[in-house]
Amino acid sequence: MATTISLFVALGRVLGARCSRMPVESVGLDRARGRYLAVDVVTEGPWPSTDRSAMDGFAVAAGAGLAAPVRLPVVGQSLAGHPFEAAMPPGCAIRIMTGSVLPLGADAVVPVEQTSGFQGDTVEVHAAVSAGQNVRPRGSEASAGALVLAAGTRIRAAEIGVLAVLGRTLVPVYRRPRVGILATGDEVVPVDAVPLPHQVRESNSWALQAQIEECGAEATRLGVAADEPEALRALLAKGLDAYDVLVTIGGISKGSHDLVHGTLSQLAVATDFHGIELKPGKPTYFGQRRDDDRTVFVFGLPGNPASSFTVFDLLVRPLLLRLLGQDPRPWTATAKIRGSFKPNSRLQAMPVALAVDGAVLIADLLPPSPSGDPFRLVGGTAYALLPENATSEQLNSATVVGYSAGALRA
Repeated sequence: MATTISLFVALGRVLGARCSRMPVESVGLDRARGRYLAVDVVTEGPWPSTDRSAMDGFAVAAGAGLAAPVRLPVVGQSLAGHPFEAAMPPGCAIRIMTGSVLPLGADAVVPVEQTSGFQGDTVEVHAAVSAGQNVRPRGSEASAGALVLAAGTRIRAAEIGVLAVLGRTLVPVYRRPRVGILATGDEVVPVDAVPLPHQVRESNSWALQAQIEECGAEATRLGVAADEPEALRALLAKGLDAYDVLVTIGGISKGSHDLVHGTLSQLAVATDFHGIELKPGKPTYFGQRRDDDRTVFVFGLPGNPASSFTVFDLLVRPLLLRLLGQDPRPWTATAKIRGSFKPNSRLQAMPVALAVDGAVLIADLLPPSPSGDPFRLVGGTAYALLPENATSEQLNSATVVGYSAGALRA
């Protein structure tokens, strides 16, 4: 293994790699959720497109002000989908529903609660009325040509609603980066198998697939490559030919049976770094294969579950976000560390749950366990980056990083 580098130098190399944003494709509105907009979305006209009622009640002409009480003749109604077609005569009222078009000649709406209700052909208004009361004016929510969704926005439920309001049945989005995941190791068996004492279920690729899809990328699990050179080479070659990013799991350390990095070199993958000063995740590998018309980014992740999961969040996720035109940097904060902690000669990335105690952000360490423990990650919403040989003073103002917007416990 080459000389190890710091996590921050490694991240700089990942983000400094020459790459292009994913190409643009158009998808149906029904398939746009979770994708990233490739263009700005603007209104074609004002919204609402007409003056509309904000209440159930009666449309009136208040002018300079309508005193109460007053009884007005009701000459028609304006319902959703069935507007009052004529101009409202002066001194009259129109029965109107929320969201309905305000009739020509009306400039205010009296809520039904401030009237006597509809009595025969008249209504008595019990409160003074001013012009503009309970009206959504034309263009008050968005003017013509207004930016409502910026390029790069991730499309969630609210954005789907906006696109539907604007009639966007085809949505230009960035193509999802295609990520192949290849697990390695003779000891690895499928998740539906009963492992023998010397075996483990192949769980890492399932967790990685979920992490990749959370980013907005597309993941494919390629199976498990045995610790045998030709079989490994064939699967690595397949991954390099078919995907934008290839992520391998295990077989990346320095042992005699760790064949991944050597085989990648044989397949013309140039190494950017191999080994980072981080616990967990020291053997991590990053390289690139550049052909005339495409680049494949390759990450070799350690086989331990905590290592694989953590390194993905700290190094792989930023690259995927960059390919999607997003800010690849995680959010950061300063927090007081709480819980059992053992200093280490390397920087440690430890899963934490965040909470607030008064004005202090608290990072509760999850129970300590080795990097091979898959259960230690459950409950973590961020990572505390604890310096090498951290002192108790440093734990009072440690850096925490993460990508989840909902990381704070109530």
